[in-house]
Amino acid sequence: MPSYSITPLLTGVRNPDQGIMTYQKGYGKRIWLPIWAFLVQGNGHNILVDTGLDENELITPAGFLEETGMEPQSIVDCLAGLGQSVEDIDIVINTHLHDDHCGNNGLFTKATFFTHKLEIDFCHSPHPIDHRYDSYFIEGVDFVTVEDGREIISGISVMYSPGHSPGGLSVKVETGEGPAVITGFCCNRENFPANGPAVCPGVHLDAMAAWDSIQKVKELGAIILPLHDLGLTKISA
Repeated sequence: MPSYSITPLLTGVRNPDQGIMTYQKGYGKRIWLPIWAFLVQGNGHNILVDTGLDENELITPAGFLEETGMEPQSIVDCLAGLGQSVEDIDIVINTHLHDDHCGNNGLFTKATFFTHKLEIDFCHSPHPIDHRYDSYFIEGVDFVTVEDGREIISGISVMYSPGHSPGGLSVKVETGEGPAVITGFCCNRENFPANGPAVCPGVHLDAMAAWDSIQKVKELGAIILPLHDLGLTKISA
């Protein structure tokens, strides 16, 4: 089976409360919340899992660079730093369609896009309580809709992970360091304690479904890449 590398690309950062990640836990603790896209490479493919934050919203909060030594960049600049361009991306998988995960979809005109049908439907007609959807970011995108267990290409498949959003997809990737999973819901390391169950995502449409989804991810025993964890590093092929 092919093996892939996964490189996190820092497309933005926010400074919210930890409780936005961990339901009923961590309130009152301010955190750096990175907004990642993931470049997955191998077997002749350049794949993006999520496309990150629209560069027009790229504002680095005061103190982030000084505290972390990290600086977010536009997705174009992130790719250029790795010798890639938007034209080199042949597949995009959107874990879900919150604006910070599909903000640059329109740039990737040569890619085939994958997401869950429920995400597309909800993005076009979101509930007023969920302000994170904007159909502007998926205008003109011709999605291939996928269900639980669909293999995108050999060594990369998706797992239906609802609750945080209607049609979240966690992405399972075979890497040189072992199986890895990019979560289909917003979370960080605090959601995955060493002992006991995982912590439900703090933002959700259905808390019980979100809790079930995160347990399934933890039980895989794979390398977990939470969508908003500050400590992510490259995983080698």
